[in-house]
Amino acid sequence: MNYKEIIESKYNREAWQRLLHDIFLGKAVFRTPYEVKVNSRFAKEALKLGTITLSDEQQLAIYEVELSDKVDIERNKRGIRDMLTADWQRMGYAGAFMFCYRKNESVLRFSYVSETWGINKKGDYEKLSTNTKRYTYLLGEGRGCRTAIEQFNALKESKQSLSDVTAAFSVEALTKQFYKDLFDWYLWAINPESGVYFPNNTLTEEDDREDIETKIIRMITRIMFVWFIKQKDLVPNKIFDVDFLDTILKDFDPESTEVGNYYNAILQNLFFATLNRAIEDEQGNKRRFATNVKRDIKTLYRYPEMFKISEDEVIKMFAEVPFLNGGLFECLDKTKTIDGVEQAYNYDGFSRNDKKFADGRYRNRAVVPNILFFDKEKGLISILNRYNFTIEENSPEEQQVALDPELLGKVFENLLGAYNPETRETARNQSGSFYTPREIVNYMVDESLISYLGNTAFVRSLFSPEFSYDKTKTNKYKAVANKLKAIKILDPACGSGAFPMGLLNRMIDILGHISPEENTYDLKLSIIENCIYGSDIQSIAAQITKLRFFISLICNCEKDANKPNFGIPTLPNLETKFVAANSLIEKKKLNEGDSCGNLFDNKDIGLLTTELKKVRHEHFAAKTANRKSSLRQKDKDLREKLANLLAHDKDFAPDDAKQLAAWNPYDQNTVAGFFDPEWMFGVSDGFDIVIGNPPYLRIQELRKTNNKLADYLSKMYKSATGSFDLYVTFVERGLKLVKPSGVIYYIMPVKWTNSSFGKGLRDLCYEKSFISSIINFVAYQVFEASTYTGIHCFKKAEKLSYLELDRDMKDNHELHEFLKSIMPNDFVDIKIKNSDAWILTNKSVNKVLEKLNQCPYRLSDIFEKIFQGIATSKDDVYFLYDCRIVNSEEVEGFSKYLQRRIVIENGLVKPLLKGEDVHKYMPLSTDRFVIFPYDLSTGKAELFTEYQISSLFPKGYNYLKECETELRGREKGRFNNDKWFMFGRGQGLNYGGIPKLLAPEISLGGNFSYDINGHFYSTTKIYGYIKTVQCKFSYMFLLGLLNSNLFWFFIQKTGYVLRGGYYTFKTNYVSPFPIPDYNKTNKNLISVVEDEAELLLKSSISENELLYHRRRIDNAVYTIYNLSEDEKRTISLFSL
Repeated sequence: MNYKEIIESKYNREAWQRLLHDIFLGKAVFRTPYEVKVNSRFAKEALKLGTITLSDEQQLAIYEVELSDKVDIERNKRGIRDMLTADWQRMGYAGAFMFCYRKNESVLRFSYVSETWGINKKGDYEKLSTNTKRYTYLLGEGRGCRTAIEQFNALKESKQSLSDVTAAFSVEALTKQFYKDLFDWYLWAINPESGVYFPNNTLTEEDDREDIETKIIRMITRIMFVWFIKQKDLVPNKIFDVDFLDTILKDFDPESTEVGNYYNAILQNLFFATLNRAIEDEQGNKRRFATNVKRDIKTLYRYPEMFKISEDEVIKMFAEVPFLNGGLFECLDKTKTIDGVEQAYNYDGFSRNDKKFADGRYRNRAVVPNILFFDKEKGLISILNRYNFTIEENSPEEQQVALDPELLGKVFENLLGAYNPETRETARNQSGSFYTPREIVNYMVDESLISYLGNTAFVRSLFSPEFSYDKTKTNKYKAVANKLKAIKILDPACGSGAFPMGLLNRMIDILGHISPEENTYDLKLSIIENCIYGSDIQSIAAQITKLRFFISLICNCEKDANKPNFGIPTLPNLETKFVAANSLIEKKKLNEGDSCGNLFDNKDIGLLTTELKKVRHEHFAAKTANRKSSLRQKDKDLREKLANLLAHDKDFAPDDAKQLAAWNPYDQNTVAGFFDPEWMFGVSDGFDIVIGNPPYLRIQELRKTNNKLADYLSKMYKSATGSFDLYVTFVERGLKLVKPSGVIYYIMPVKWTNSSFGKGLRDLCYEKSFISSIINFVAYQVFEASTYTGIHCFKKAEKLSYLELDRDMKDNHELHEFLKSIMPNDFVDIKIKNSDAWILTNKSVNKVLEKLNQCPYRLSDIFEKIFQGIATSKDDVYFLYDCRIVNSEEVEGFSKYLQRRIVIENGLVKPLLKGEDVHKYMPLSTDRFVIFPYDLSTGKAELFTEYQISSLFPKGYNYLKECETELRGREKGRFNNDKWFMFGRGQGLNYGGIPKLLAPEISLGGNFSYDINGHFYSTTKIYGYIKTVQCKFSYMFLLGLLNSNLFWFFIQKTGYVLRGGYYTFKTNYVSPFPIPDYNKTNKNLISVVEDEAELLLKSSISENELLYHRRRIDNAVYTIYNLSEDEKRTISLFSL
């Protein structure tokens, strides 16, 4: 059946009935249509056409709806979605298909509306709530249908259950394929063999591919923006059509691997001379070709020699494109004066100068060969033509089956991947940054706004899907609207704008509910200028954030040929709303300690800042290149005057003043080395909300790329303790940026709450009583990385409210439903008593932990030493593998360093265990030895002298001499002395010959064993446990206790999870485990644990017997700790 013919035509009932019958066969039943009563504000008429019975016995109703001519579809999404819900719910249907159309339009909205379904705890697909969702295909004349045809064919071949229907309307598969296609194109474009280059410094031949990744990404974002606005008919389709291009361009070869006349003649002229230039400016100047030889104005058309048609015809071709402004399409070519010499930097390469280097490359002009756009399979235009796009951002409740502007953010995160083509690790991932899914964004946005507005039942009702306007509450609505319009919000790591866009959309949504008479475009403009701010360390990220805001504004515009600029308002300039800056570096008065204070206390400075705010307000709305240039010069002059005043202020550092003045918000290629909201945004009294997803990066990794920043953070931040992670400093910075009554919402790892490196941040939060709630996602990974996160709310609070996921989540959609269902009494209230490790658990677990904590001792009280194994700093030299005893005096083993077997005296080696050698109750054995150049005869490890080794162990000495150069060169030559053969660290040297318990550092469940005779040494991946002299518990009892379900439960609920559900058994995580008083413990129960542990350690028994004996240990331990049946059941939920 020809689906394409039906889908790309005006709506025809009979044709669509045939299509549904072809997909569902006899399952689709159509009857004589009958009218269903609906709200006349939304629809002129609604008819029920029939039903579809699915393979899982669920049924769908089929409706046809003629929408009202006057209804604003965008502002009434929920009303349209639910106008027939009562009808199909009353009849017991699982959902409905809706054909929504207007007779005077060619577009058809084919929607699938259902209640919320998902995977339950048992893995079954079931109804999760009665809240409705709508998935919509925008079809009809002139609209692509490839996605719909592919999805409908997949549905036809499926089992045709309710979950299959949902999958057919899913946008996720669509976006994943698009990411793959675009990412492959990007890798092609940045490859030197692609023939793509941009001039950069026009005098330098070697730099044409410098920072090529950013240039390509900027080009992609411009093209994708054009593709989005093409959905509003703001750009003609014909300029992407090969046949049309062949009629207007000279020598146009769409498959050329060298010539790029499409990029130069069409795209560059579209970007820089059309979208960035008024059709007619305030001085009456119209769009035209550049003619002046001496002045190269970057908003004029060029390359007339590339066209078959006349200049007037070129101008006419672009005449239907409105002027957009906004900075996205500003040509970044510029002249810089360096050492008194003017040099041209053509970052975009939009140039009439056709001079070339000796190898034929243009000096001044960018080249992107045509094939990169028009290759039939992998060309960029070919890729874009394969997909449907929508200019509206989807939400969990309303999803159009098309690519929406949010994908710009995801694309941005993916495209930076080629900075390391071999690993494809993204630059933002290298900096610890990840794109936040909209399900998380929506929840955090709602909760932060509710916190700001006042967490009352009335305020929450405004955010409810069931909100209905109540005329008796008009004054209350007005008060909320005014408060919303006065809000100040900052995302200090805004990336590509997930949170700023989420905030804008939600604020417009709420204001649309309570102030329906206000113009949406004007509201958006006001919120963008006055309420939402962002900063990011990457300049291209700030650019993409602006781009998404531009698309959002255009979403509310309709083209009208009878109005100036076709009725499209010019976009604002957002350079002082979203900045490229290092948010962690602040500028401070010299005498104000760690408080930034007000930079501008001086009255003269205050007058200048008032003038600067006025200039930036005018620049926000400036429309012409001349006007923007004039205002930017004023901005620069005012910044220099301010910096001069600050430099002469005795309280301010002169160098900082110079840096403030040097910051140019209008330079899209630079990143400020500091962040100051007063200087950059005019915000001096803090933000009401600080929100975002800060980078996750340990200090060790940061030092590899930015040691200077690492030193600054270690010195200036109280939270920067131990091996701290970058996100803790973002919290501390947020505490300085937010108002005292404000709120911080971050998604970030929860590890800081109980790790040693988190103590600095715990100190701050405890001192300031500034931590309110944590929702812990536990082992569920929101991001595609080994990062376990949670939603953190920081604000003034007397207690910490804690919640963790109660089940495994299939995906972010299910997580979204969980978040929406959270009630206040789901949280556990935890009183923070100090900055020691915080134990965060749910209610049932908290009850067990409270019972355990009644014990008088901790594990650290009964073990004198909990230590790591030896650290040689050159294991390949010291470790011998696959060893055998040659005789009573010699050992043979394989040296990885020499790649051969060697024989060595057994007096110079010790048996060595690695992590994989230690298992629960398993006898210890190994075929590895470690060369051990230490004398233990005095009971304390003392390094042999080189003479002692050579005389006592000549074979061992000869081996070490072969490795001498390698050993001396360790740690940048630290061992280049007469002790060149010593280990890198002295840890664990004295404990190998002592009876002890051993356990791997990382483990799934307790995996403790017993070195009964003190025979083994171990690597750093194993921890040893040596009792205190005072401890009356035997090693056998402690072996059973630490291998019990109770100890594993404790580690899971108080420790740190790693990939795959493994946990770390480092000292700081095991030490707090509660230990009972030996004298008050039933000795018979102690004997049971000892006997069973000894049996398991020394006997070879079957799996069933093993489980029986372990269960006896667990039951004895439960009784020792006086646990109830309910508490035992709670523990059993976390057993292996």
